[in-house]
Amino acid sequence: MELDRKCPSCGGTMIFKPGWDSLVCNLCGHKELIQELVSKNPVVEMDFLSAQNTASHDWGMETKVVQCKMCGAQTIQNKLQLSGLCPFCGSNAIDQADPSQDIMAPNGIIPFKITEQRAYYIFKDWLKDRFLAPELLSENAQLNKFYGIYIPLYTFDVLTLNRYTGHYDENRRTLFKCGKFQYQVDDFPVVASKQLASDKLLLNVVRDYWTKEAKPYTPEVMAGFPCEHYSIGLHEAWNSTGPGIRMLLEEQARSQTKSSYLMGIEMATDYFDLKYKYLIVPIWLNSFVYDNKLYTIVINGQTGKIDGQWPKSFGTFAKKTALFFLGSFMG
Repeated sequence: MELDRKCPSCGGTMIFKPGWDSLVCNLCGHKELIQELVSKNPVVEMDFLSAQNTASHDWGMETKVVQCKMCGAQTIQNKLQLSGLCPFCGSNAIDQADPSQDIMAPNGIIPFKITEQRAYYIFKDWLKDRFLAPELLSENAQLNKFYGIYIPLYTFDVLTLNRYTGHYDENRRTLFKCGKFQYQVDDFPVVASKQLASDKLLLNVVRDYWTKEAKPYTPEVMAGFPCEHYSIGLHEAWNSTGPGIRMLLEEQARSQTKSSYLMGIEMATDYFDLKYKYLIVPIWLNSFVYDNKLYTIVINGQTGKIDGQWPKSFGTFAKKTALFFLGSFMG
């Protein structure tokens, strides 16, 4: 994202450099520390019930939402920025979306820690373990260019009061257990991107953030990187947490008994003091076409966790299997 921050030394463009906590001039290398990234101020948790009235809409710049005609992804740009390539599919067919569209601003950000070069080496190591990948995959697809982008992520905190019943087996007897407990759900994550939420593999990557390391939002950290506009609203995101939070609470119910095999759990839960944070978090994307199909690789820009889609070749599998058994036989 272009912030139009000029270098005081040479007039070049200042961009955020992953891992440096600084803006860096792309011409002379001059650095300016971003104070928000070195401060110890926590990201403020917002009250869910009053979110509509208290959510910030200040991005620190004039913004617009643009939409890709090919894949439908919406990203947020500086209003003066010329539209470029879509980070999700590489298309240059970009149009401005509804100019009156509401753009809720994040209250926290996790900056990039992984550089593009590091992302490329993470990918190369990952590709070596794809046993079914075609042998010429790296030659026939544009795999050497990764696009950094911030994506939207909500986290939820809520105090729960739970009453449960269940049973477990002990010494060939079925024993019944009931009880109640409180449990504080802390930073439960929900990815607010329908582009990524449709694929469970990619979802595992973008849920792997150390959210306690989030910093108060500042636009300087976005300099040089686009940001996806949330496609899942706050209330829709909270409503989707039911199965995941229930799994957490069932584990807590099992911890209330000596047996970890508590079964048939029935639970009634009351929720109190629901709060949220709206964060933007970093990923490296590589989308490529192979045999007329689009595949996407995602790398967590904070932790380096990787997963994605790739073409499978059973011919490659047969060849590698044959070589494996031949090597075993010769050995």
